[in-house]
Amino acid sequence: MAGFKEIDWNRLWRESRRNRSCRSKGSGDWDRKAAGFARRNRNSSYIDRLLGIIRPEPGVTVLDVGAGPGTLALPLARLVKRVTALDFSPQMLAELESQAAMEGITNIAAVKGAWEDDWLQLGLEPHDIAVASRSLSVDDLESALVKLNSFARNRVYITDRVGPGPFDPEVFAAVGRELEPGPDYIFTLNMLYRLGIYARVDFIPAEYSAVYASREEAVDSCRWMLDELRPGEEKRFNAFLAERLRRQPDGSWILLRRRQPLWAVLWWEKSNCSPGTDSASLSPRSHTAV
Repeated sequence: MAGFKEIDWNRLWRESRRNRSCRSKGSGDWDRKAAGFARRNRNSSYIDRLLGIIRPEPGVTVLDVGAGPGTLALPLARLVKRVTALDFSPQMLAELESQAAMEGITNIAAVKGAWEDDWLQLGLEPHDIAVASRSLSVDDLESALVKLNSFARNRVYITDRVGPGPFDPEVFAAVGRELEPGPDYIFTLNMLYRLGIYARVDFIPAEYSAVYASREEAVDSCRWMLDELRPGEEKRFNAFLAERLRRQPDGSWILLRRRQPLWAVLWWEKSNCSPGTDSASLSPRSHTAV
């Protein structure tokens, strides 16, 4: 019988991702979502709670991988020496740079790049802290974790889904589908353990309901979960929205949810890692470089 540390969590991660209900989104998908995503997440309680876990010191440097429109990078930049924001969506980075300019923030470097790119070729160097906040959507989990760890000098923080995370099972049920969200934080935690990285785990509950600037934005956000509606699903989808969407006195729209999304924050001190965890060949199972 194989021991726990011999379980191939990378293979299980890939198998679970192949069975998930939602397809992976490319940079073009995120480009189209950039403006609304930036507006909705700017004042999220998630950020304050995550910053309370990170506890950034004024003199540190931070690498934010999958930074999006600066949801975390902008508030971090007000607290630390310097932030490097890495994302593969040009429009997300444009939103970040525009907001930084509006606020007079000058200590953020925006870099276009993906998990799969050679970060050294992009000019990245190790930072005091490395963060991947809700951005660990990769096919090769093991390589991504090793890579993120190798670009941190002191601490690493990852935020991962618990169960369906931001995906609402009731949206899927409304159109007659069952939600299979794919792998969540428990895969990541077990992978880290196998790599000799002993992470702590905190949990951040998110807001029950999401607020949108327009009805169209709310509808697009729900469709984002479903990829595209199949024949016969449109009527059920519209009925769900009619029941759950409410216009607010200020003209915004709120989408009511019955289930509170939950995020897991996995973090560790580099000093608590086993020797050799910065190596890309931590196990006999070789993996392509991320």
